[in-house]
Amino acid sequence: MTILGISTSSKYASAAVVKNGAVVSFHSENGQQTGRSHSEMLMELIGMALADAEADKKEIGAIAVDIGPGSFTGVRIGVSCANAMAFALSIPVIPVCSLTAMCLGDDIFISEIEAPDDTGSLPVIHAALIDCRNGNCYGAAYDSEMNEVIAPCAAVTAELTARLPEGAVMISGDAAEGTKKDAHSYPNAKQVLNAALRLGIPAVKQAVPMYLRPSQAERMKKADS
Repeated sequence: MTILGISTSSKYASAAVVKNGAVVSFHSENGQQTGRSHSEMLMELIGMALADAEADKKEIGAIAVDIGPGSFTGVRIGVSCANAMAFALSIPVIPVCSLTAMCLGDDIFISEIEAPDDTGSLPVIHAALIDCRNGNCYGAAYDSEMNEVIAPCAAVTAELTARLPEGAVMISGDAAEGTKKDAHSYPNAKQVLNAALRLGIPAVKQAVPMYLRPSQAERMKKADS
């Protein structure tokens, strides 16, 4: 089965294609460097990903899309594109949380790391923290079996990191302390596809954005009222 993956919740829009359970193509572009918006580049990225995969749109059996949390505008662009393509092609959409995708990663999830003593091993807790400015973040944490330790939420970054259990904790995302802000700090289409396939996320007719807090416009309107 050919599945198209889309991620637009961060400043790095990307598209990827899976065939028979393996990612066969991936394209990403930094819109801030090119001066192009996600809405301008997304269809081009999708076209390049399909071309590299030697796949036609009619071959796509489903579309996995990053539903956020993240950039409000970016999430809307990706979800709207996925829903429109799915409707036109009469195929389902697989909605994937960006935080879940980041925690699962591109490859096989590491289930254990060695403990600092001789007591055996500690379960890995993987947390994802997406910066949403002013010391706040979108965050979530999962154990090695991808069970929720902290459900996806909007929180003060310092408070959320303080809630993480001590021990074997891996943290990714652009809100993680000391993180170098590059493409690896953000969700991407390969992670979205990996999560969709490995977690068996149910497909739906239309994806719905995951908004964990009001938009800036909504917050400003509330403050003025």
